[in-house]
Amino acid sequence: MAWLAQQLDHICARRAVHLAVTGDLLDRWDPALFRRALDAFAARGLLDADRLTLLHGNHDLASSGGHPRRGKDLWRLALRFWDPPPLVERRRRQFLSMVHARAPGVAGASPFVKTIRPGARIAVIDTVPVSWKPFTYAAGTVTVRHAVGCVRPAESEWLARQAGQGPMVLLAHHYPLDAPPFRWAPDRKDFSSRWASALGRIVREVCVPMEIARNDRETFWRAAVDARVTLVLCGHVHRTRLEWRDGIAVGLNGQSGAAWAGRTIALYEVTDTGVTMELERVG
Repeated sequence: MAWLAQQLDHICARRAVHLAVTGDLLDRWDPALFRRALDAFAARGLLDADRLTLLHGNHDLASSGGHPRRGKDLWRLALRFWDPPPLVERRRRQFLSMVHARAPGVAGASPFVKTIRPGARIAVIDTVPVSWKPFTYAAGTVTVRHAVGCVRPAESEWLARQAGQGPMVLLAHHYPLDAPPFRWAPDRKDFSSRWASALGRIVREVCVPMEIARNDRETFWRAAVDARVTLVLCGHVHRTRLEWRDGIAVGLNGQSGAAWAGRTIALYEVTDTGVTMELERVG
């Protein structure tokens, strides 16, 4: 909360027209903490549909925090991060209802689009899947699927129909370009119980894919071109960069409040003729 407050103060001082939070505002689902975050936006006049668009990430809906502080935390994350789909869906509804009760139009069931001053459009799609298959195992590797992204066909079809006047900024949680997986080779000292030690004898590596499936991405990019998207903003990978695909800018800036992620803010200027990004480090 302290880092969020500092960053919001910095954003307000720069007189940003609009703030996009592309998921993982929380490290894990915590309604009380979410209310405090909404209070922080409201205290600065940002909890308004013209000033803020907020979407959830995979962390926001999960039971277990996503960032390991010790080696043995990785077992906890690998085994507890998956939640049954009905629970995830209930949290998704609660996330949206909590925002809607305070400020309609700041968040909404995806896909949705809104127009903000001075005429730019903000579109949102939901790239967080809900799966009954939390992991796979092959040849000593456990592949944990909680961080995989998707683009639902109905949302791609919707996006392709959204071409219009003025620049369009598209928000999605997952990074829609190639993203390497996170890999972890367990160390014996990470095992704190007989059960975990036995598990360690058959698991040589834990792999966490981070990207959207390639077929979904190709469909997404065809739709983005049809919609004449100017800028895609996303998070999830927890790094910062600006790249381009098919003439569309892709701005990545994930978990900017974390020290290991650089505590950065990306400020974009979007016009009919192009996109520029200015990167600032806070604190």
